[in-house]
Amino acid sequence: MAEQLNIYQKMAKIRKSVEVLEKNKSGYGYKYVTDDAILEKITGLMDKHHVSLIPNVVPGTLESEQINWQKTKGEKLENINEVLVKGDMEYAWINDDDPEERIVVPWIFIGQQSDASQAFGSGLTYSMRYFLLKYFNIATPDDDPDSWRSRQKEAVAAEDKALSEGIIKQLDGMVRSYLAKNSDDSEEVKKFFGKYVKGGDYNKITDPTMATKVLTDFTDKFLSKE
Repeated sequence: MAEQLNIYQKMAKIRKSVEVLEKNKSGYGYKYVTDDAILEKITGLMDKHHVSLIPNVVPGTLESEQINWQKTKGEKLENINEVLVKGDMEYAWINDDDPEERIVVPWIFIGQQSDASQAFGSGLTYSMRYFLLKYFNIATPDDDPDSWRSRQKEAVAAEDKALSEGIIKQLDGMVRSYLAKNSDDSEEVKKFFGKYVKGGDYNKITDPTMATKVLTDFTDKFLSKE
């Protein structure tokens, strides 16, 4: 039987699969990820995990106004007349396996073009693009995505090491205190740690989950009988 996931678990799986996207187009003086690149990555995962996304312009929030400005063209000033369209949005993630289960996220859209319909369309396009990028915390580095993943792993490893060191420091204090009172148990204590790490040297443990388990097990085995 297939694993039944709730909407939050499904979204977490999608996020993990789209954590970084390479910028694939240049324009307006910068590089960016195109809508197609974002959607081709996410929509397949939405199908796989049975999730739908429904965008909705909040009724009564749509606004438009005429924007007049000037830009220099050669030695002349050119008058530009455009329409600014904006409004509030909601994006609803739906669990297709249980449609009553959903996540509704407030958002906005803003578009500015020479034509109102174009402004509305571009506003929706930009809104969707940045909603997906920000909702899934997708990184769009200028360098190779593999380099970004490498730095990400280094950051996680550094945090795990720091957490482990704190736990091991606490464990070390407990071990020293116990052996000061129970020196005859030194071989038993060494044998105990040998089950978790080669040579019984608990200072070599770098995984915080393992460090926590060793601390808990040591407490249960040796300190609970004091």
